[in-house]
Amino acid sequence: MTRRRPSRAARTELRKETREWLTEKTIPNVRAIAKDLENAGEDVRDLVAAIDELEAILKDGPRKDGFLRP
Repeated sequence: MTRRRPSRAARTELRKETREWLTEKTIPNVRAIAKDLENAGEDVRDLVAAIDELEAILKDGPRKDGFLRP
């Protein structure tokens, strides 16, 4: 049986302002929340992985096949 990658949503073109807002405001705020949660003893690995994935998408955009660049 062939292993398949999980499907991803189609690429969305973001306006420059939206991309900047996510990069400069949202991601740092969510990272700060994750740090507070981690200090409180919560497991934030999935949250941090999602933040990293969003940051990579904003930086490079997804590949043509819809998956993140390695």
